[in-house]
Amino acid sequence: MIDIREVVAKPNFSNIMNKKWAAKRLTINLTSSEAEKLEKYCSMTGRPATDVIRELIRSLSTEDKE
Repeated sequence: MIDIREVVAKPNFSNIMNKKWAAKRLTINLTSSEAEKLEKYCSMTGRPATDVIRELIRSLSTEDKE
């Protein structure tokens, strides 16, 4: 498994700015294929993994399905 910190450890300006307002730090374990997929997506889009993961979390539905 790969620690997400390995994926997002690449220094860039947006990571520095995000740390100023981060309310909670989260560590997740990814399989090699999951980490590779995330890295490839980030490379293709030019977006940091933190932003991609944050967007995916925001897209989760928290409404009760009745």
